[in-house]
Amino acid sequence: MSPFAHSSRRGQTLVEALVALSILTTGFIGIATLLTKSFQLNRTTMYDTQGTYLAAEGIELAKNLIDHDVYEYLSGNPRYSWGSCFPHGQGYYYPIDYQTVTCSPSSLKYQSSPPSAARSTLYFNPTTHLFSFDPSGAVATNFTRTIYVANNGNELDVQSTVAWTDGGISNSITLEDHFYNWQP
Repeated sequence: MSPFAHSSRRGQTLVEALVALSILTTGFIGIATLLTKSFQLNRTTMYDTQGTYLAAEGIELAKNLIDHDVYEYLSGNPRYSWGSCFPHGQGYYYPIDYQTVTCSPSSLKYQSSPPSAARSTLYFNPTTHLFSFDPSGAVATNFTRTIYVANNGNELDVQSTVAWTDGGISNSITLEDHFYNWQP
């Protein structure tokens, strides 16, 4: 090998190493970005799914109170009839959670305008794994739920809205169902 050929290859290994290092760095940055976006999408999907289930639970809780009225009526209690938990006329917002089992005035307070976020915040109890409006022994979540029921006498229009924030972005879902008086 001539001395000229040896001296022309002198920095080539260093240049090759720098090029390889820059290609690897670009690849690792791409992978890290992809992982970050994947984790964000996973969290967003989790909140969307959880919000949907909490809204569906709100519909079911209102349905449970309708069923409670019917069972009380069928057992001979004249104070109850289909939909008696929910006053006729204007729709109202109700703080219903899994602890609401009767229509007594002390357990079911209604209001004509949506409750504040502080009054509609759902709390998660890590012992029972249930969501409720009761903060004792529970952890506050970023979910709020309002249940709106309008009673026209033969039909109940139930709307359950769950709202939450995810990374500073406000999200909400509203599910609606109609229940009809099937009693003779």
